[in-house]
Amino acid sequence: MINRIRPRAFALACALTLTALGGAAVGGATATAGVSPGEASFLDEIALNGATLPGRTAGETIAAGYTSCDHLRAGGSVLDEVSAVERTYQFEQGVLFVSAASTNLCPDFAS
Repeated sequence: MINRIRPRAFALACALTLTALGGAAVGGATATAGVSPGEASFLDEIALNGATLPGRTAGETIAAGYTSCDHLRAGGSVLDEVSAVERTYQFEQGVLFVSAASTNLCPDFAS
């Protein structure tokens, strides 16, 4: 009987832990409700890499990412765009931001 209880208790503890972690992720995702999968991936990547725009909402950050894509499509160099993002938003993670934007928001440019 004890051998059956322990695996069940362990499985229940794992399930509760995963539910709690999933709930935290869902709680964070509510701020980005209504965004496309590419936009959500963009926000996740910049958050993971510490390249979020200071003082900007998720919507403003996504718009800035699309602006970077527009500049790149119009013929701007990646280095110029990195410099422009860093100058405009007063932060030093332009490389990570532009990389995440080109990968997730305008993958046609990155390929």
